[in-house]
Amino acid sequence: MSEKERRSPAAPAFSLLATPGQLTTHNVYEVLRSRSGGPLELGRILRELGDEQAASSTLAQEQLLEALLRDDRLRSARGYRQRFSTSGRSVRLRPPGNKAEQAIEQENEQVKAQLLEQLREVPPEVFEHIVAALFTAMRYEDVTVTRHSKDGGVDVRATLVAGGVMTVPTAIQAKRWSKPVTVKEIRELRGTLRAGTQGIIVTTGRYTKDAPGEALNNSLTPIHLINGHLLADLLTEHGIGVQASRLSLLSLDLDALATITGRAETSTQGAPSPPSRDTKPRYYIEKMPSDRGGSLLDCIVSMTTLADDQPTWGRYVARFQERFPTITRPDEARRRSRVLVSLGLVDFENDHMNLTLAGRRLLENPDSKFLLEIFLSRVAGAQEIEDLSTTLTRSALRARIHQDPPAGLTPTQAMLVEKWLNHIKQAVSFAQ
Repeated sequence: MSEKERRSPAAPAFSLLATPGQLTTHNVYEVLRSRSGGPLELGRILRELGDEQAASSTLAQEQLLEALLRDDRLRSARGYRQRFSTSGRSVRLRPPGNKAEQAIEQENEQVKAQLLEQLREVPPEVFEHIVAALFTAMRYEDVTVTRHSKDGGVDVRATLVAGGVMTVPTAIQAKRWSKPVTVKEIRELRGTLRAGTQGIIVTTGRYTKDAPGEALNNSLTPIHLINGHLLADLLTEHGIGVQASRLSLLSLDLDALATITGRAETSTQGAPSPPSRDTKPRYYIEKMPSDRGGSLLDCIVSMTTLADDQPTWGRYVARFQERFPTITRPDEARRRSRVLVSLGLVDFENDHMNLTLAGRRLLENPDSKFLLEIFLSRVAGAQEIEDLSTTLTRSALRARIHQDPPAGLTPTQAMLVEKWLNHIKQAVSFAQ
């Protein structure tokens, strides 16, 4: 985990404002980090978190997925990169940000630092009204700034309405401090609270090391703490004192470039023909990687392993050439490595290669039959050629597809698919 991720909380520091499920997102992050970033199925994540019963519950999985999506929305609103990437019933960690994303995060950090500096310089009553505006934006009700002569140390009063059922009176103390808030200030605020009232201290600075323990003492009325870093995050999230601009960030979509899409044929009347029942995308296949006589399965597993730590594509190509020294040209290495995209074993994000659930499964249990399944389901022309192979000899099959290749393929491409298919089926037969 980066230093920035350690410093940027995924949720407010006070429990009554926390969104359900946020406490689990950090644990999910740690589980995925310990598994090379994933991907892992939702059920497996719950099992790793120690909840065997929830692992098989569709509802629990949906709740976990919603918590992760909520975490991503919150981080995005606060100017941080999202942490999770979801696909169907699986989750993985997003790869490191590219230079543009890193520059944006650094700029956001500088703006937040400037925001805190400005808050320390505004008059006390202005700061109190800013804090009141923040709690109003966070959907507290009856938010009012107190009269200084009668505040008893409390600067803002509000009411937290939980689920439309429970109301919690809230007393908020606003401190434009550079120096740390100590146990003394926490005890003083606690002494002013009426029964059933929660206390919150908001500071532009920080707290002493022993302050959190005093604030959340189970035997006393809890006092919730918002430090300067979290305050800047919350103000950013709710658009108070900052403005957000939007700029599209482009990245290559190699999955789309590897896809062959069926085009609707035009009849003599000019109307498009009905769409095919099979709407799943099909992918082109590249030449088989050379492994100097090694098995195709071992070769594919080796290629997939090279992507286990989310390398950039440039880094992956360099590793590929080290692993397969006969591939001397980088452009050829890139073409051959794209077979992992066609097979659905990796995808790309921000120029980083990421294992898919299929890729993770192949690494954990290398199996030629599984490789055959994904080849037939994804590669253009593979299933058609497999169907023909059940009634034709190989020589007759090759002559047939050379003369009449599957739709969307040239004879050369069809012959390449047949070659792959033959090698994989031989590995399956050998394994049996």
